[in-house]
Amino acid sequence: MSFGQSVRGFHSHMRRVIVVDGTFLKNKYKGVLLVATAVDGNSNLYPIAFGVADSENEESWEWFFRQLSVVIPDSKDLAFVSDRHASIAKAIRDVYPRSKHRICIHYLLTNVVKFFRTKGFTALVEKASKAYRYSEFQERFTEIVAISPTLGRYLQEADVRKWARSLFPGSRYDIRTNNPAESINSALRSPRQFPVIPLLDSIREMMTRWFYERRMLSSKHIDPLTVKVEKKIDRRIVKARGFQVQKVDNFRSLVKGDIYDCHVDLETRTCTCGKFDLGKIPCRHAIPAIYSRGMEVHRFTDGVYSTATWRAAYAESINPIPVPEAEWNVPDEVKLAKILPPESRKSAGRPVKRRYETVEDKIRSSQGSTKKKKHKCSRCGMEGHKRGTCDKPI
Repeated sequence: MSFGQSVRGFHSHMRRVIVVDGTFLKNKYKGVLLVATAVDGNSNLYPIAFGVADSENEESWEWFFRQLSVVIPDSKDLAFVSDRHASIAKAIRDVYPRSKHRICIHYLLTNVVKFFRTKGFTALVEKASKAYRYSEFQERFTEIVAISPTLGRYLQEADVRKWARSLFPGSRYDIRTNNPAESINSALRSPRQFPVIPLLDSIREMMTRWFYERRMLSSKHIDPLTVKVEKKIDRRIVKARGFQVQKVDNFRSLVKGDIYDCHVDLETRTCTCGKFDLGKIPCRHAIPAIYSRGMEVHRFTDGVYSTATWRAAYAESINPIPVPEAEWNVPDEVKLAKILPPESRKSAGRPVKRRYETVEDKIRSSQGSTKKKKHKCSRCGMEGHKRGTCDKPI
């Protein structure tokens, strides 16, 4: 199921990056929901297509991408982001051979934690994957190989170009994870228990609401760039305070004052730090170079982040079906078709309402807590022991 409005919006107003993922359905007949989504200029989810299949296998994903290719054809400027599911990779190679495919860094880090338990490996791999400059990536990767040649081989077999930010050959606008698709799956946590038709109607209702709310929000926004991008640029302006700009010509500048000097070229919209050309938003080095010439930052920001593009993406509405089901004009071949439901068996135990916490989730949550809470004795109120071992006088 795809929405014509969102497909047209993707072609005209979205970053050319599609995030795909599958999630289990929890109704009587099970199956999986396959999702393809983009991200708009304000970093909001922009669903493109949904499909229901029996399981995540090669046939299901190839069918899904075949249907998607009818409305979004193969192109060299198109990029996909997914987990490391082999069926997804094969389907993309077969149906979208000209596009680029990136794997979600979260899944790679989860496998690193699972199979390589040495402390510090996850942080090293994450730093290597986040590096904007190839020289910085090479430095981190060399450090990884020196500590563990086995991990180095594993990361190379995972195809470095698919997970390293500095080596990815396509324009992915700095989208490194499949979190957008997983967020849609999370938003549909309750409807995933419904039969297929109510599930799809719930998806339509969700998108109708999203399109209306964002249309209202964008219509009231007066800045040239979207809300999220304006805030990002404001943060970079603060970081750029104190930088010195040495003009080379009408477009090129040498910017000093950061950890290392950077060369900015406003004509090609690049910076040697790597952020300007990869993210398509002026970095903290490009911003003072732009202001030193009396120009505005939004002129050098990709058009997908403009308020005008944001408004245009939601100009159309996601409409409900206006005709009652009793009045639908159903072809005779459809009426006469006999479709038997798949075999079903109720799973033992209480149905799972939310996904299990991954190894990486546990690590990130532990890193996010600033201080581990110490246990206090319920008898005397002091830390370091329990009531059973308390020898303090009351």
